[in-house]
Amino acid sequence: MTTTIVHVGFAKTTSLYPEEHELMAPEQVALTPQRAAQLRQKASQWLTRAQKELHDAIFARDGSDESLDRYASARAELDSAEAWALRVAEALGQRRD
Repeated sequence: MTTTIVHVGFAKTTSLYPEEHELMAPEQVALTPQRAAQLRQKASQWLTRAQKELHDAIFARDGSDESLDRYASARAELDSAEAWALRVAEALGQRRD
């Protein structure tokens, strides 16, 4: 997910772009058929990208610390993508009921 660096005093923090706040809480978005399609598409794109990154990280592993870090990062990204896709599916399912 894209984030911006925001300087707060001496510390740096990250925050989501305004259009990505829906990624954190898809159940709070006003769902129209177009919005539902956009959420499904974003979930699909994120999952596809995360799966590719994990695949690449698995086959690039050579035992070095960098490759292990890359694998761990890719695995975490895929976990996040899967969790968010499930939240989208639940939100869309609740709206249909």
